Amino acid sequence: MDEASGFGATTSSSMFRNFPLISAFVAFALAQSIKFFTTWYKERRWDPKQLVGSGGMPSSHSATVTALAAAVGFQDGFGGPLFATALVLACIV
Repeated sequence: MDEASGFGATTSSSMFRNFPLISAFVAFALAQSIKFFTTWYKERRWDPKQLVGSGGMPSSHSATVTALAAAVGFQDGFGGPLFATALVLACIV
C-alpha cells in the first residue's frame, strides 16, 4: 500500500501502540468480564450473554469512555482540546 495514504504496514503496527485505544478496549473487556463473574457469583450460573450484552453494572460504556478520556489526558495533556472532547463524551455517556 501507499505510505502517503496512511494505510500501510506502519498504520496497523502503530494502532497496537495507541495508548487511548488500548485503554478503552481493556476497560471494556474488564467491565464485561466483571459482569460475567458477578452473575455467576450471585446466581450460581454461567451466562455467556454477559460477555457481549449491554446493561447492568459495571457499565462497559462508561468504563470505555472514562478510560479513553483518562488515557488521552495522560498522553496529550489535560489542558488540550482533545481531552476536553473526550471528557464531554464521557460525561454524556
